[in-house]
Amino acid sequence: MTLFTLLKIIHGVAICLLFITLVIQTIILFRKNPSLDISNLSSRKKIVIFQHSAFGLFLITGGWLLYLKGFVVQNWFYAKAILFVVLLSSLIKAFKKGTGEILPVQRRGGIVLAWIAFIAILILVAIKPNLF
Repeated sequence: MTLFTLLKIIHGVAICLLFITLVIQTIILFRKNPSLDISNLSSRKKIVIFQHSAFGLFLITGGWLLYLKGFVVQNWFYAKAILFVVLLSSLIKAFKKGTGEILPVQRRGGIVLAWIAFIAILILVAIKPNLF
């Protein structure tokens, strides 16, 4: 097994880990009482640890894979990178710890936007379109 293949496998594990955290966060945001403050949940710390682990694995393995490829990327990679930033920022909005200044509808909107970005990234990776 080559290093490139091993990094792709670890990158795939990070995708699965992020998918699991997205499902858990969605269930929490849509099943719980709307007046409940998400930032004070007892399970929030575990979810954030898994989420940070997934994003850390993404950045480390993704950067290493780019280095191994000589930073030669196709055009759709830039769209994927922008969607990754959208995914990250919308998850920050959805699960940011605070004193209640973020409304439940804003948190739900953040998680919906995160799902849209996540699915769009998966579609881009699956079809690898030629944009130009």
